Amino acid sequence: MMASAEEEIRRRLLDVAPEPNESLPFHGRVRLARKKKPDPWYIKAAEGLLLCLALGLLYATYYHFEHVHFHVNRFYANLGYKEAQHNLGHSYMHGVGADHHAESAVYWLKQASDQGHAKAQYNLAISHLRGFNTGLQPGEARKLIELAAQAGVPEAQKTLETICAQGGCEI
Repeated sequence: MMASAEEEIRRRLLDVAPEPNESLPFHGRVRLARKKKPDPWYIKAAEGLLLCLALGLLYATYYHFEHVHFHVNRFYANLGYKEAQHNLGHSYMHGVGADHHAESAVYWLKQASDQGHAKAQYNLAISHLRGFNTGLQPGEARKLIELAAQAGVPEAQKTLETICAQGGCEI
């Protein structure tokens, strides 16, 4: 029995077998892959833009690592992460990835110190002992160094044994 031309076109468009064939896998109901249409111009443009952005980020992280690290730390420091706050204070204090800015360094070290970051406590106390305006009261630098030493910072333990033992931490 011959199917009419309209039925043949409908069957081909819908890709439906007229009756299931039990001898075939999935009973002959597997649709064949169709030829994919090419992507529109705006999809290709978006892919090109993303590729350029990725290459630019790779270039920046490879050749300007300190600056990228600084800005990532600044982002997380503003969110309140004490490790990032300490890293940012350290970057400002030593001018790594940013210009040397002692007031900003002390601010970020104070933020991390208030959250209990041991190295930040030590660095804030040492900054105070070196004459930076940290806002610490007399004797508070020694307390910070003791807290850092209790947390296991070896520099703080050595400072307690040498400088603080001679009364140099009472400024």
